[in-house]
Amino acid sequence: MTSKIVAAATLAALAICILTLSANAGDDTDAESSPDATIGLTNFQAAATVVGQPDFSHKSSNQGMGGPAADTISAPYGNQSVGSNGVLYLGDYSNQRVLGFLTFPAADDASANFVLGQPDLNTRGKGDAADQFGGPETTVAYKKMLFVDDYSNSRVLIWKNAPTANQAAADLVVGQAGFGSSGFSCSATGMNFPETVEVAGGKLLVGDSSNNRVLIWKKIPKANGTSPSIVLGQTNLTTCVKNNNGSGTSGATSANNLDYPAGIWSDGKRLVVADGNNNRVLIWKKFPKKSFQKADIVLGQPDLTSNVKDNDGTGVSGAPSAKNMYFPYIGVYSNGTQLFVTDNSNSRILIWNHFPTHNFTPADVVLGQPSFTCGVSDNDGTGCTSGASSAKNLNSPTGIYQFKNHLIVTDNGDNRYLIF
Repeated sequence: MTSKIVAAATLAALAICILTLSANAGDDTDAESSPDATIGLTNFQAAATVVGQPDFSHKSSNQGMGGPAADTISAPYGNQSVGSNGVLYLGDYSNQRVLGFLTFPAADDASANFVLGQPDLNTRGKGDAADQFGGPETTVAYKKMLFVDDYSNSRVLIWKNAPTANQAAADLVVGQAGFGSSGFSCSATGMNFPETVEVAGGKLLVGDSSNNRVLIWKKIPKANGTSPSIVLGQTNLTTCVKNNNGSGTSGATSANNLDYPAGIWSDGKRLVVADGNNNRVLIWKKFPKKSFQKADIVLGQPDLTSNVKDNDGTGVSGAPSAKNMYFPYIGVYSNGTQLFVTDNSNSRILIWNHFPTHNFTPADVVLGQPSFTCGVSDNDGTGCTSGASSAKNLNSPTGIYQFKNHLIVTDNGDNRYLIF
């Protein structure tokens, strides 16, 4: 997949248990495994707040007004973040901008306070300068820094101090030799439409999706165009084939290889990767130390050599279930105890209340669908039938992020963010 195509190619009013994260937004580490770090969710719960739409029943891009505004969203992608400065950063892909909220939204249709990538909140347009985007997706706040995955420019932008003013310029770029270029490549310093970025334990990780690899920098780069230290899914930094068989050509699915990895989560000790076109999520129990290292656990498939959508357990595609997936895309997240996965083409969020330790472990909770056996967009709640958008349903979700006792879900097809 070398172009922006989702799927083969509400969530509010959650009865939420009060949560205390052992790591605050922007801290050096993620929440430790603890019952206190969990959120109590039940199947098909409704969201409490919507951002990007006036209410839960609307879904039009930019609220049908044609152009961007301070309270609009158009086709959002990826996990989002809250910085140590208390600012919520939300990627707005099709408007080529990142919206900044100085206070966490407490009511529907909240307006952003500032914008990155554009001179004001009513403008959109692509560019590859230090203060522009081609199409921003995931945002990551780490310590005082901000990282943004700029998919359409095949790069990741880094701000040394997370900005709070319109069109603040980034300080560094990786994936390109410098600002002002946007070409894609399979090389030690290039990228090809990366879908996500993650920072954990002082390490930078990028899902270089169309190059079928995950790039890892052992330390956060201090210069433009810095090469990564480790690559997963490939044997070296100049090979980019899907499902690499170890000799540089495409082969069968294995514990080593990847086909469109689009989502990453890590606490610096463990690693989770959403392997989209293989319809699975891979888990490394210990953070990888070498290139092409095998994953230890797989979710969505009964073993590490299967890759069919909605696997029925025998290697055949069947109906959605608590165990299987259909194109898990960008959104993987953990609070240290629970694991959340956006099962994009089944228009649902899968939640494991305890971090999985075995292959094909069934999820405990599903959001966006009334049961595990449904996978339609904007489920009307009567079974497996699509209807109007609501607080309970989803349309091709692409991201998940937890801030204190809030879960933020990126609902791409309905042009909104849902907050539980």
